[in-house]
Amino acid sequence: MESAQVIFADKLKEGQNALNKTDWETAKNCFESALQIRETPEALEYLALAAWWLDDEEATFRCREKAFNLYRQQNNPRGAARVAISLSYDYFSFRGESAIASGWSRRAHRLLKNLNTVPEHGLLASWDGNIAIEVDHDPEKALKLGKEAVKIAKKLQDFDLEMMGLALQGLALVFEGNLNEGMPLLDEAATAAMTGEISDLETSINVCCYLIAACEWVRDYSRAVQWCFHVKNRTGDGTFPLMFSFCQIHYAGVLMWNGNWDEAETLLKKASNNLIESRPAHAAEGLVKLARLYRCRGEYDKTVDLLNRAEQKPFRMLGANIVLLEKSALAFDKGEYETAAELAERYLRNTPDKCRLMHPDGLEILALSLLSLNRFEDAEAASLKLREIAEMAGTEPLAASTHYVEGMISLERNKNEQARKDFERSADLCSKNKNPWNTARSRTGLAQALHRLGKTSTALQEAETALRLYEELKAGLKQEQVKSILKQIKNLPANHADQPSPDAFTGREIQILKELSDGKSNSKIASDLYISIRTVERHISNIYGKLGISGKAARTKATAFAHRNGLVEED
Repeated sequence: MESAQVIFADKLKEGQNALNKTDWETAKNCFESALQIRETPEALEYLALAAWWLDDEEATFRCREKAFNLYRQQNNPRGAARVAISLSYDYFSFRGESAIASGWSRRAHRLLKNLNTVPEHGLLASWDGNIAIEVDHDPEKALKLGKEAVKIAKKLQDFDLEMMGLALQGLALVFEGNLNEGMPLLDEAATAAMTGEISDLETSINVCCYLIAACEWVRDYSRAVQWCFHVKNRTGDGTFPLMFSFCQIHYAGVLMWNGNWDEAETLLKKASNNLIESRPAHAAEGLVKLARLYRCRGEYDKTVDLLNRAEQKPFRMLGANIVLLEKSALAFDKGEYETAAELAERYLRNTPDKCRLMHPDGLEILALSLLSLNRFEDAEAASLKLREIAEMAGTEPLAASTHYVEGMISLERNKNEQARKDFERSADLCSKNKNPWNTARSRTGLAQALHRLGKTSTALQEAETALRLYEELKAGLKQEQVKSILKQIKNLPANHADQPSPDAFTGREIQILKELSDGKSNSKIASDLYISIRTVERHISNIYGKLGISGKAARTKATAFAHRNGLVEED
């Protein structure tokens, strides 16, 4: 009869082999059998790893905390530190409890302090670097820690750790705006992950996520498409559910960019729900992306619900700042320009200057909001910052964004020829990079510039192209705005085109213009629209400001504008 010690060793080895084959359930059963014979910190650590891959939160925490205590009792600081690093990640990922995660990280530092160089030193440097990027937005610190991890890895000849350190360096460099050095490092590390050179699966996951996240921040969607395709092929069989959920959220960003919104919506719902059940802290990005999709479609109630949810624990740890950005975009779309500008400025204040590649979206919304508030110089200052970052990054989508913002400023300044050139360049770059949403946006601006230049025929063509793109995206509110512009181009002579077009007004302002045209009083409008009289007065003031009118005749002029632009059904 075999001794208990032999059976224990066999079960431990069988479980390790199952882990290597990604057979998590078999591994779990083997380690549980081994622990029935003898409880060791090693067996508990292995069982926790199997439970981690099976998204068994309770078993993961229970086994790792018990393993930590046993390692401490055995005076094994290296083993205890290794488990402490895992627990730091667990509290961060499962529960979004950053303070407790930090406490476990500090325990690991103290336990490793007096040891000669071991892999755990590199693991801890990599983990601290991840926190520096994701939570602290400190790429300088992350870069330093990535270099430290690589130095340790080379000393110990640990290839997995070296690739993790390279990927961390690459991500930090990209966030600082140094794409020429950063992206090749990320490509190299991701290649090692996809070819199987990296033996540790979790390291492969982190490396690939770093790369695709960097692609999204710099809007390098052609590179993202290539990597998402390979990652999706490797993780789509259900063996790596965690990796697949991360991949789906990133891939959904690519789909949204390319206009495949229905598929993106399906993926975001599925992946976000999976992460909410397994790694809720990481679900924030999916929730905010889904909110963005609904906003672009004009489904504002759904947008608000998702953003409010993403602000709650545990999502807020990673979602708070991107929620601010999306709330700013929502306020802009609804015509609440002061709120949009305030939220965009708050987002930018929360994003350190050294994280320059996190600034463009905020700068774009800020510039457009300030422009809508007639704060031309402030809008131009924000636009200039956007251009500096776009030129530094060198990606065409960021250049397209810059040209669009500059085109809008030129349009407001009545520099119509310059506006035409900017909108044309933006539309060409967006079309080349297969982004129908921004292509339609740029072509709408181009139609307005061409009309002001007296080029009615080409203005109509551009507006009709924009309308077709919005129809394909099912962007209802944008369709209505472009239809109003088409009416204006058809009905209003070019020499009157310096009047604002209907798309300069929010949906609520359009409603109130229609009510004014029906001869209703402010109190009647408030009653019919279920808003306060003060709100009605504020909207009317905004309408008059955009039309450049005032005094006793203002109401009559606003009514004439509404009739002239087809906003009121004629008898």
